[in-house]
Amino acid sequence: MSNNYEYLNNVHSGRTDWKVKVRIIREWRGVTITGQPYKGYNLLLLDAKNVRMEAFVPLFLMEKLQNVFILGKMYAISNFQVKNYTETDKWRCVTTDRQIQFTNQTRAKELHDNDYFIAKNCFEFCDLGDIKSFANQTKYLADVVGVVTRREDLKLVHTKQGVDKYQIRMTIADGRNYLNITLWNNLAECFQSDISSSKYEEPLIVIIAAGKVGIFEDEYDMCNFSPTAYYMNYNHHIVAQLRKMSTQPEFKIEHRSIVQTKKEPELKTIQQIKTLGEDYIEEEVICQVQITAVQESNPWYYSQCTTCYKQIDQVEGTYRCSKCNNRIVPYPDKKFAIIIVAKDETGEINILLMDRPIQKLSGKTVLEMEEEEKGKFPATFKTMEKGIYTIKLEIREFNIKEKEEIYIGNDIYQGSYMVPKMKEKKFTVQQATEISQAQSSGTSIHLDNISQL
Repeated sequence: MSNNYEYLNNVHSGRTDWKVKVRIIREWRGVTITGQPYKGYNLLLLDAKNVRMEAFVPLFLMEKLQNVFILGKMYAISNFQVKNYTETDKWRCVTTDRQIQFTNQTRAKELHDNDYFIAKNCFEFCDLGDIKSFANQTKYLADVVGVVTRREDLKLVHTKQGVDKYQIRMTIADGRNYLNITLWNNLAECFQSDISSSKYEEPLIVIIAAGKVGIFEDEYDMCNFSPTAYYMNYNHHIVAQLRKMSTQPEFKIEHRSIVQTKKEPELKTIQQIKTLGEDYIEEEVICQVQITAVQESNPWYYSQCTTCYKQIDQVEGTYRCSKCNNRIVPYPDKKFAIIIVAKDETGEINILLMDRPIQKLSGKTVLEMEEEEKGKFPATFKTMEKGIYTIKLEIREFNIKEKEEIYIGNDIYQGSYMVPKMKEKKFTVQQATEISQAQSSGTSIHLDNISQL
């Protein structure tokens, strides 16, 4: 590039006198898991070679640069740092291995469209048939495009975190596979507003850029994250191609699953649960039991990394996550984990109740209960003893192959008549979670380490 300007794929760490010509194609401000905004905001830059790169604007420059940069405009930007991503940098919206960071020396000059050419936008689409590659990792977000074959209206949903959030669910298809999409909160409200306020060509074709892929109700599902954006009937050659394909008889819009569907949870006795075969690994079953004991433990919760959602421990008084390159986690999340002993007329088992079922019963989070109980084991847990409950258990490999007789309780209802309710679909926020194993020794089970589950 002339005049000492570089393309984005050439910039690297080690110097700060870089000069690039780019278009700002997206902007967002990240939030923590508790909803607090990060100290700064992000831009997604695109150059003339269709290379995309994230740029971070620190807090002390936010007000100044927000008055300079306008979404969709082109700029000549100079004097900035380039930093390589580390393993702790999760949920990136581009595959480049570095990002730009602006400093107080950074300068920007607007470029006009007749002076230079950079595309209006750029995506890195993932084929819907390959979406599984994004479901079991935390490094990248994904771009997808498809014909909307099913769409629900905006609704208010009570999530498993105990808060109400706006939600829109839809399904997109590419003629061979389909993907469920769940939009939350502001993005859901904006989508509903756009659908309601404007006429659009049918079929509606949607691009979801930088979505987070997970598995929900045994199917792949994409939800929005901080950088996520949507584009309806966008002027893009892939959209035009899909529209043409959708008119062909061979274009399939029926919902053909791309995830192996789990069995419908069956009601089992404890004796039957203990003799299940390998075909039940990762499946769920339902049991109706009497809780005979709630094991008192201290703590009665575990700490969770706010980035990878895995259990973390204190090291010399500081919480660190070994999965995130020993990153310090100043304010980890706290999740319930208590062990109960339950029986029916055929036998007895130990069940590890995790955060969601306990929150459902108590209506409180760990932090709320910890404040009330002043760190003591909550007396309310002991009131479960002698009660009759219906519990949904997840069968793990160690239950079958290693005959480990502690089972994970994913859901719980009071009483013995709620089996139909446990089969109903529940719309909850899709997020990565990590649950782990309590080690048993005779009749005593401890929560010293539940990170192996």
